[in-house]
Amino acid sequence: MLDAFFRTLAGAFLLALMPLASAGPQVEAPYLLPSDSGGWSAQSLEREDDAVRVRRVPVAVGDEVTIPAVDEVPSFQVRLRAPANVAPAEIAMPSDAPLLVIADTHGEHGILVELLRNHGVVDERLGWSFGEGRVVFLGDVFDRGAHQTEILWLIYKLEAEAERTGGGVHLLLGNHEALVLRGDERYLNPKYLRTAEVLGVDAYADLYGVGSPLGQWLRTRASVLKVGDLLLLHGGVSPGTVQRGLSPEQINLAVRQVLSGEIDPDKSELHGFVMGTEGPLWYRGYFPRGAAPPEATDADVAAALRHFGVGTILVGHTIVPEVMPLYDGKVIAVQVYPKRDEATGDAVLGAVLREGGHWQRLGVDGTRTPLAQG
Repeated sequence: MLDAFFRTLAGAFLLALMPLASAGPQVEAPYLLPSDSGGWSAQSLEREDDAVRVRRVPVAVGDEVTIPAVDEVPSFQVRLRAPANVAPAEIAMPSDAPLLVIADTHGEHGILVELLRNHGVVDERLGWSFGEGRVVFLGDVFDRGAHQTEILWLIYKLEAEAERTGGGVHLLLGNHEALVLRGDERYLNPKYLRTAEVLGVDAYADLYGVGSPLGQWLRTRASVLKVGDLLLLHGGVSPGTVQRGLSPEQINLAVRQVLSGEIDPDKSELHGFVMGTEGPLWYRGYFPRGAAPPEATDADVAAALRHFGVGTILVGHTIVPEVMPLYDGKVIAVQVYPKRDEATGDAVLGAVLREGGHWQRLGVDGTRTPLAQG
C-alpha cells in the first residue's frame, strides 16, 4: 500500500512542445510501458490549449491506475493483474444465465457505457452488476472513435469483477485489433497518431507491446468462442474454414502466433488464410457484397454449423441497420455501427441478449425488442 503511495508521489509532469488544438483540458487514459526497474511506467497525456503534458507514474502488479472521466462517463480505477492466461475457446454457462453480445464499439466509450448502465450490466460507478451473466464483445474496439483505450481498460476491469460473481466478460479479437497490433494505422483516430508522437514511440502499436498489460492481455484473447450451442466471432465462418477442418483452438492459436510475431502470415498458408479475407476476422460472406467473397449459401451455413457443433453463429464486422437474424435464424448479425443522432443525441450500438432461451435486441436507451428467428 505504502509502496504504491510513494510510486504515485514519484509521478512527474513533463511538457511536450507539440501544439495541439484543444477545446479545454483533456486527459487520455494511460498507456503502460515496461520500465527498466521492473513493472511499468503509466504514461498519460493531458491536453490543454496548445500544450500537452505527459504524466509518468511507476506502477506494478497489484497497483491501481485511474482511467479519467470522459464527458458524462465517470473516472474509474483498474487494478493491474499478473499476465493473463490464454483465453478458452469454449465456455459453459447455465442455460438460464443471461448472455449479452455486443458488436464493434470502435472507440465509442460513452455509448457503450450508456448501454451497459441502462441494461443493468454496470452500476453508476461502472462496477459489475450483471451477476452470473456473461458479456461477449465481438471485437473491433480499436479504430475510428476517440476513446478506444478507455473501453479496453473498462473491459479489462469488468473481466475480473465478473469472474468474482460467477459471471464472465469475454473480448474476442476483430480485424481492427489485428490491424492496430500489427502496426496498421489507417483507421486510427488522428488523436492516437499524435499520442504516439508525443510519447516518443515509433508507432502506435508500440504502446500495446507484448510487455504491456493490455498488449499481453489482448494477445491472449480468443478470436472464436463457443458457448454451448452458439459460435461467436467477429467476421464469420467461410467455406474455406470448414474445408480445412479448423477448430476454434487452431484458429485462436494461429491468430495469437501472428499477433505475437511468432509467425509471418505471408510465409505460412494456414496463418495467411486465417488472417485473410476468408478468415474469421475478415469474412463477409453472410452479406451481399457484389465483389469477393461470394455470398454464403444455405448449404455453406449448414456445413459451418455441423462442423462446429452449434445451432447459431453470431457475428459483427459488417454493418446492418438493426440486429437481425439471417439464414432462418442460423446467423445473427449484430454490428449496428455506434453513433449518436446529431439532432437528438440518441445513440445506437449493436447488442443482443439471450435470456430464458429468448433473443432480444437491445437499445442503448434500455429498450428490449424480441428478435424473431426463422
